[in-house]
Amino acid sequence: MNEPEQLSNTGRALLDRRRFLNSSVGGLSAIALSGLLNDDLLLGEQSNSVDTANPYAPRKPHFLPKAKNVIVIFCAGAVSQLETWDYKPKLIEWDNKPLPGGPAITFQGPAGKLARPQYSFRQHGETGKWVSDMIPHLAQLTDEIAFVHSLTSKSNTHGPAENFLSTGFVLDGFPSLGSWITYALGSENANLPAYVAIPDPRGVPQNGANNWGPGFLPAAFQGTTISSRQPVRNLAATGISPRADAAARELLQRMNARHLQQHPGDTKLAGRIASYELAARMQLSVPVISDIGSEH
Repeated sequence: MNEPEQLSNTGRALLDRRRFLNSSVGGLSAIALSGLLNDDLLLGEQSNSVDTANPYAPRKPHFLPKAKNVIVIFCAGAVSQLETWDYKPKLIEWDNKPLPGGPAITFQGPAGKLARPQYSFRQHGETGKWVSDMIPHLAQLTDEIAFVHSLTSKSNTHGPAENFLSTGFVLDGFPSLGSWITYALGSENANLPAYVAIPDPRGVPQNGANNWGPGFLPAAFQGTTISSRQPVRNLAATGISPRADAAARELLQRMNARHLQQHPGDTKLAGRIASYELAARMQLSVPVISDIGSEH
């Protein structure tokens, strides 16, 4: 039974305890629903501008993408494309002959002669793609692979060529592909980085972190390196209790927020705060997802 309605001296109905609680619960539910809808980009029009205080917020793409995730396997110094997918019949004709019109000497020394592929090529699949006999099993999947043979490099030196492949420029200082995507789209997961780099434990590419660096974009958009031996460095706090660690993070957050209010134009500070907050959330989420034996 509802409590009887009480009136004030002005004749207005007073808010009784039951209606107060009902209204409070409904308001909190609406706030939670708004947060979920906003995370899924379903709350009306979304801004495509980057908020320096929340650089990882999801942003609506110009077109509906077909792919949810992109994995780039970069093999520095890998097997030659001329021995795998890129069939060059002229190399057979020009075997053991100098390159027509080529320089006699390069910065690496005297120019060598052309060499034919060491393996035979055959056509595979409905597309008739020419593939080397060195990779017969991958050759059976040619109809499932998209090949780009129109790309040409602007450098034959490892470092600049790696830059060109990862950023589109041979010079340093330009954002990597993953940084551009993160800058444009943000992340749908607030607890994990949107852009992850997993270097080979045997060694990184010659140009190192430039391959996943942010270039002239804010540092918040660089790739987060995850090692196969140690998922994320400095993830767990050592020599301090979880309660003290949480208190220290809370104090640091208040100090940073106060400093940011005094310097609202400091985008670097806002980016650092966002990075620290993401790192704190990663302390809880990364150990679970990086545990191969976990059911989560």
